[in-house]
Amino acid sequence: MKKLSLNIKQRKKASTLLVLASTEIEAIDVLLNNNLFREAVVHLYFASFYISHALFCHKLPSRPSHNNVENQLHHVYGRKKTFPRRYVKLHSMLHKLRTEIDYRSSHSPEPSKLKIFFKQITAFYKFAYKVIPEIQNDDILQDILDNNQDKIKDFSIDIYCPKTYFHHTRITVWFPPFYLKIFRTTNVVSHTKIFLKKLKIKNSQNYVAGLNSKLDQYSDRHLLMFDIDSIDAEVEATLKKIGGLLLKTGRGFHFIGKNVIEGGKEWTTTLKKTLRDPVLKQRIDKKHIAISLQRGYSTLRITGSPSKPIIPQFFKEF
Repeated sequence: MKKLSLNIKQRKKASTLLVLASTEIEAIDVLLNNNLFREAVVHLYFASFYISHALFCHKLPSRPSHNNVENQLHHVYGRKKTFPRRYVKLHSMLHKLRTEIDYRSSHSPEPSKLKIFFKQITAFYKFAYKVIPEIQNDDILQDILDNNQDKIKDFSIDIYCPKTYFHHTRITVWFPPFYLKIFRTTNVVSHTKIFLKKLKIKNSQNYVAGLNSKLDQYSDRHLLMFDIDSIDAEVEATLKKIGGLLLKTGRGFHFIGKNVIEGGKEWTTTLKKTLRDPVLKQRIDKKHIAISLQRGYSTLRITGSPSKPIIPQFFKEF
């Protein structure tokens, strides 16, 4: 099946839904390993719901009903040879099972059956991830640029070893925003890693790229960046006041602010203020902020490598 044709707004919506599905899949794994089978059914269904909704984000309303998603799945993909029929059946079975567990049955479902469903839902997620065009790093940079017209003269990325923050080869690449229309940042990273390999840098294949908070080579401007361990409605409400993007990095999240902070002193003050925020201080990665203040700028990983296989994925925009 070919990739779907989605505009930037639709791709953002689909990415949000796929991240929600991946979170459900993580929960299913934990629940099954702890023999919480009834609870696993609900998460299995919602994983399928989010995946299916992502496939139709350009055709469905922002908050479709459960029947609406299922009907659309059958109507559009039920007889298409390019779409695996088993995923249509899987969604219907999980919808029916979830209804029975929630409203009609007091019995726990068969564990072996749920484990099969788990493998199938994981495969369904991987299939959707391949056919839904993702939000690229360049899209994120363009978003930040659009929000700060005439304020950003340069972006920068670091290529570094993700296993250590100190005393390793670290390359910084600066580029003015108009290059976003000429090359892809992923190409810059791949060519830089080839350069590192030729220099015989140890374990260069494990190096990753990170977006830096510091903007402009000849002035002291920054974006607010930090790591968050977990989020909830209260955290999201706080981040909405700041304004920015959330990327899911596996178990945690990256936050990238969309507003330019003028001056290193103001950036330092803002980071320290974030550490004291009554909502964020319990979730934020304090070590990351400490290292950022010591280095003079923050870096958040935006690519993967064999040592960091999960590529940060766009989750939400505030």
